[in-house]
Amino acid sequence: MATSRRLETLLDHGIELVAGVPCSYLRRFFAACEGLPASRYVAAPREDHAVAIGAGAWLGGRLALAAMQNSGLGYCLEVLTSLHLMYRLPLPLLVSDRGEPSDFEEHRILGQRTRKLLELFAIPWRAATLGEEEDEAAWLVGTARTRCMPAVLLVGKGVDV
Repeated sequence: MATSRRLETLLDHGIELVAGVPCSYLRRFFAACEGLPASRYVAAPREDHAVAIGAGAWLGGRLALAAMQNSGLGYCLEVLTSLHLMYRLPLPLLVSDRGEPSDFEEHRILGQRTRKLLELFAIPWRAATLGEEEDEAAWLVGTARTRCMPAVLLVGKGVDV
C-alpha cells in the first residue's frame, strides 16, 4: 500500500474526505488516497465535482479536501464563487503547481497564472516545501476553517511526499 506523508498530516489535521482528479505531480498523494476506505476518498470525474463534493461534505458535517492539477482550477471557479465564497464554506485545496517552461503548453498557460487567479479571487495560497508537511497541513486546514473559505496549497514537481 502506498503512503504519503502529506496525506497523513492532512488526515491528522482533520481532513475526513478527499475528492479529486489525479495529477502526475501528486502521484504519491493520490496513490495513498486509493488505499483509503470508499467513505474517505472520491475519485472525481472533474475538478469542479471535487469542489462541489467538498461543499456537500461540509454541509453534512465533514471537512473535505479537494485535490487537482492547476490547469483544472479554472473549472472550479463557478463552484468556488457560488458555493464556497458566497456561503463561506471552508475548503482546503491541494493543487499541483505546474507551468514550468519545460511543461506541456496546456499546463504552462494556466500554471503561469495560477497565483494571479487565486489573488484575483482573494483565495489564500501557499507554495509547498519539502519537509514542511506538518506546518503546511496546519496552515491549509486552519486557514480554510478560521476564514471560512477555500485555501490552496500549491505542490510543485518533486514536492509530493
